[in-house]
Amino acid sequence: MQVISDEKINEIRNEADIVSIISNYIPLKMQGKNYFGVCPFHDDHKPSMSVSKERQLFKCFVCNKGGNVFTFVKDYENISYIEAVVKVASIVGIPISYTPNRKNDDKYKLEYEIMDFTTKIFQNNLNSKEGLQAKEYLEKRNITEDIIKEFKIGFALNNNKYLYNVLMKKNYPLNNIDEVGLITKDGLTGYDKFQNRIMIPITNLEGKVVGFTGRIFNGEDIAKYINTKETPIYKKGNIIFNYFNALPYIRENKSAILVEGNMDAIRMYASGVKNVLALMGTAITKEQIEILKKLRVPIILMLDNDSAGEIATNNVGDELIKNNVIVNVIRLKKAKDPDEYIVSFGIEAFKDTIKNSQTYLDYKIDYLKNNKNLNNTIELVSYIKEVLKLLDNKDNLTKELYLKKISQEYNIDYDMLKKEISFKKEIKEKITKKEIKKDKYEICAYNVLFYMMSDSKYLKIFNNKLGFLKNADERNLISEIEYYIRLFGKINLADFISYAENIDSIKGLVSKITENMTFNDLNEETFMDYINILNKLLTKENIKEIIGRINNATDINEQIENINKQIDLTNKIIDKKKEV
Repeated sequence: MQVISDEKINEIRNEADIVSIISNYIPLKMQGKNYFGVCPFHDDHKPSMSVSKERQLFKCFVCNKGGNVFTFVKDYENISYIEAVVKVASIVGIPISYTPNRKNDDKYKLEYEIMDFTTKIFQNNLNSKEGLQAKEYLEKRNITEDIIKEFKIGFALNNNKYLYNVLMKKNYPLNNIDEVGLITKDGLTGYDKFQNRIMIPITNLEGKVVGFTGRIFNGEDIAKYINTKETPIYKKGNIIFNYFNALPYIRENKSAILVEGNMDAIRMYASGVKNVLALMGTAITKEQIEILKKLRVPIILMLDNDSAGEIATNNVGDELIKNNVIVNVIRLKKAKDPDEYIVSFGIEAFKDTIKNSQTYLDYKIDYLKNNKNLNNTIELVSYIKEVLKLLDNKDNLTKELYLKKISQEYNIDYDMLKKEISFKKEIKEKITKKEIKKDKYEICAYNVLFYMMSDSKYLKIFNNKLGFLKNADERNLISEIEYYIRLFGKINLADFISYAENIDSIKGLVSKITENMTFNDLNEETFMDYINILNKLLTKENIKEIIGRINNATDINEQIENINKQIDLTNKIIDKKKEV
């Protein structure tokens, strides 16, 4: 449900100059009529994002990301569309009355309150006499008072009823305390889940405490870590530790370092490496991949230096690469994890290691050498084939550089290696041409809809010359374009994108069309070319449909009563062929 009116959104959009707003995020340089900058939504080294002051739209001609000023802020800040509208309104100084929809938060309001209150109890415990030993342990690991406060680190007393008693005195329901994983319920009473442990809060993407990690500190021979179980507010697969704290530093450094444990993340953060996130394990979920993907920065994998960490580096790296995330790798030497490395070699050596991270491709090529005797011809051939497979979907320059390197390193004929890659490329080009030919209708339909969303005069031409598109979602969009023009008297793409954001039936299609837009001037002759092509394509489909109906009407028992229908359909075919 929209909470800000279309009129207000249009007012904000008209007041906000897209060039000025985007310039706050990335440098822009004027070239001709438009401005250009390095696209923040993919690994861009040449300015491939164009910003049109005239149309108040942006477009990347490599990754196809495009839209209006709200779209840019939404995707760059990784916030909702309405939140982007509010942010832009504040930048341009337009007062706006907006109350976020907190329906889900309201549903679990009590659970969040219990977790917040518990966090404060643990913090107080750490500063008590009983927490002195735990605090000394943190100080020895260079976790300062400021870091303790920033991460809200606390201490669970060595008492199996302490937290239970405090929460019950606050009149929190027993079932809710049990539900968020703080106690073990036993009939009408309960026992503290965490005892005699340093308590590290786990926050969601908005910074709310949803769970805890309890860590031993006095060398007891028990489980090193205990984590909150899955609860209604804590789904481990949806959480990346330190996301809320690290986000501004990730933007600043244009990269995120991904480690296994939350103690590694805290230790790095305390040492000044603040663009750090933790998976809290070695597996990665599709939800976590989406979170990392939306950051649109390279992810530097720094998982533990053991066999499990190496397997995880491959598994996590492969999944991120499949999802078009840029991945670099650091395999620490002479230390199991970042925490141990910093203690052993110091923070400066650690920062140097980060600067010298490998690309994921270099890491994989080195990894493929493991357990292979490259002096053995058979194993060398196997290795080269695996490397060529890795290179198969890379760009031509990358292929060229690596093929030359392999050729020189192993004394293999360069042309023979290149032929292996070229053969596969030729097949892919044939497939692509076939797909383009098949999508002729879609290309023309999207361009016609793009014109109609940009200027109302093209809707009039469409209605006079064609008046119909074959797909239901396209017809829905035409109806909304007509309604929008009746409502506002005119239309432009920058405003219509905002309007479409609140209509599920057309939002996806408008986004697809925006991805295919260009900043070429709108041209009535070009528009008519698209209309004429669509007319021919639709007419041919109509003829096929009529022929099918005739064929179905030739059953012997129906011939006499359907003969007039057949004559009528035949005349329609003749008329349609004349049109084509």
